[in-house]
Amino acid sequence: KMTEELRISHSGLVARSPEGHAAKGMQIKGQEELWIEIQAHTFRNWVNEHLKPVGLAVLDLERDLSDGLKLIALVEILQKRKIKKVARPVNQHQCLENVQTALNAIANDGIKLVNIGNEDIVNGNLKLILG
Repeated sequence: KMTEELRISHSGLVARSPEGHAAKGMQIKGQEELWIEIQAHTFRNWVNEHLKPVGLAVLDLERDLSDGLKLIALVEILQKRKIKKVARPVNQHQCLENVQTALNAIANDGIKLVNIGNEDIVNGNLKLILG
């Protein structure tokens, strides 16, 4: 398995493998993309640290939160209480319901959610998920 990493050189951002080869398929377009990648990595690590005790992990924020189950698990851990959910969502409506349940629990805990809704998470809008 080849591990890819980002390095900042004098000429800008360079994606390289440990062997020094240009990372296949990886293009860095600018500062915003780098910021998003750093934020995604940091948030994913934070989420995984909290989910670890229940044997869950998020590898891809855009996909792994889309059915609401891992998001609900995270909220349950943080709030130390169970939340009613669709345990095996099979359609988009049930995924939207799960995500909305998690967002409602967050809002009911006094956290103001701005410009994000259940559709944003189900559709994998990374910028809004990170916001």
